[in-house]
Amino acid sequence: MVAESGISRGRAIIKRGKLIKIDVSFREDRIEELKITGDFFLHPEEKIDELEKSLRGKSVKEIREVIERVLENAEYVGLSPDTLVEAVNQAWKRRN
Repeated sequence: MVAESGISRGRAIIKRGKLIKIDVSFREDRIEELKITGDFFLHPEEKIDELEKSLRGKSVKEIREVIERVLENAEYVGLSPDTLVEAVNQAWKRRN
């Protein structure tokens, strides 16, 4: 269900050794706003902010390319491009 404003919200929590939690607001099929949290490790730490900013305005179909580009030279433990794509897709499917 989509609100009259055209904005829907979704949330996903994935636990594969480490916890990844994502809260997303969508406008139609595009990411309006999102927050990624969890007990994973990502270095440099600024990459999480870069990732969130880079995904804003992107369609659900574009997320894999953006995530892979942003994380290309990053070090991470407890998350991967695949788990982040899965989390956004789950939030998309569970949106209200």
